[in-house]
This record gives sequence, C-alpha cells and structure tokens, in this order.
Amino acid sequence: MTSETTRPKAVNKCQTCNIYSAPGGFCNHLTDAQHELLIYQSRYAKLRRGDTISSQDLLVWPVIAIASGVLSLQHLLEDGRKTIAALFMPGDIVDMRGQANRHHGFLIALGKTEICRLSPTAFETAIDQNHDAQKVAWNSLRSQTFRAMDHAADLAKKQAIEKLASFLFECRRRQKGGKTGRRVHIPVRRIDLADYLGMQPETVSRCFKDMEQRSIIAIEGLSDLKLLDIPTLRRIANGDKQSQNLRHTDKDHFNVVNNG
Repeated sequence: MTSETTRPKAVNKCQTCNIYSAPGGFCNHLTDAQHELLIYQSRYAKLRRGDTISSQDLLVWPVIAIASGVLSLQHLLEDGRKTIAALFMPGDIVDMRGQANRHHGFLIALGKTEICRLSPTAFETAIDQNHDAQKVAWNSLRSQTFRAMDHAADLAKKQAIEKLASFLFECRRRQKGGKTGRRVHIPVRRIDLADYLGMQPETVSRCFKDMEQRSIIAIEGLSDLKLLDIPTLRRIANGDKQSQNLRHTDKDHFNVVNNG
C-alpha cells in the first residue's frame, strides 16, 4: 500500500476528524491524558482509491478509525468477481483483531480516505478506564452488526429498487443531519454501489432514473440528491409492492401510475 503515514497531530488532524470533533465521536469522550496517549501511540494515514490495508498491517494495527472517506470490506472470487460486504464511513471504528477476521476479506479504500490506526493497547486502556468512550466504541461495533444483518436481508429478499431505497436511507442516517435532512450524499461511485448491492451498474442507473421520473428523488449531481417523497421511498425500501404504482405530485398528492 502506498500511502502517507505519520503520527496524528491533534492540533491539525484531530480537529477535523469525526472521531474527535463530532459530539458522539470516540476521542471526543477521552480525557486530555487519554487522548494524548492514544495520539502518541497511533498512526495517521492517507489512502488513495484502490489502496489495500495488508494483512501484515492488520497484525500490528488491527483497530482502525475512519476520519474521512470510505473504506470497504471486499471479497474476491477466483474468477475475478468481487463483492463489497461492508462500507465503513467517517466516525466508524473497525476492529479486525482475531486471526479469523484478518483472513475474511480485504480492506480497500474507495476514494481519498483518511484513517487513524489506533494502538490496540492504548485503545483498550481508554475503553477500560473511560465508560463514555467504551459506550461509543461498543455502539459503533453494534451498529456495524445491525447494518450487516440488514444488508444480508436486503441482498437475500429485496428487488433492485428496494435495495437502492434502503441504501439511501442508510446514507441519510450516517451523514451529518441524520434522519431529518432531505439531501443525501452518496459517498461511493455507482460501480462500487453496484458491488455493494449485488447489482449491475446499469441496474443502479435505471433505478435512480425510475425514482427521479416518479418525483421521489431529485438528482443534483453525480453524488448528491434530494429526497422529494420520503414516505413513498420508505414504502419502497420496506418492500411494499403497491408503492411501484405511486407517483408523487407537486400538490403533495399521490397519483396511480397506469401500467396497463
């Protein structure tokens, strides 16, 4: 992996890192002494798209905090096909300790990504001594587990447009503003989104176009969109078949689309 790796500096790097600056961030709950120890023993790294965190790196630095960008957990098949099993976004703490975990896929950056390789010793000391930081760490790992369960259910049962609708809500929940905002930023390319949802890129594009034509979303760029009709989008994400025949109007009413 070719990347720039240095000791993180609290003055410049930590101030813009979600792990430190966000109210619910792990480092935000540490005391000055605990944060200083973690900073001194940890390492900061910049990754480019396609950079892979090697198994050798994970042997030494198995705990990773995502400061910016997106890190993916990918599985590669012998015939070259790949699937993205998980997406780790700013604020997430990835704990790859354990021999089984380190041989269960590859951690690959999906764009410009900044990470902090946390010292396992300092990390454990912090969560042992600081109840608030421990709660944040466990909540992060618990959320990853729930997302993995939801993602598995989506892949197994949902149709393409239903999976995409669910992903839009996932992005909405995980970005600043949370559940209340109408604008959603898609942090990955559509080719990566297709791998994550188990679809072809062309199918992803058709689903976006379908929802836009039905005035459920408004696409505002390659990576940004606005949710125009959240109730219908929620019905699609929940697998409501009747939602396929609903179109949102400017008068906040629903028209039935005649497919006959």
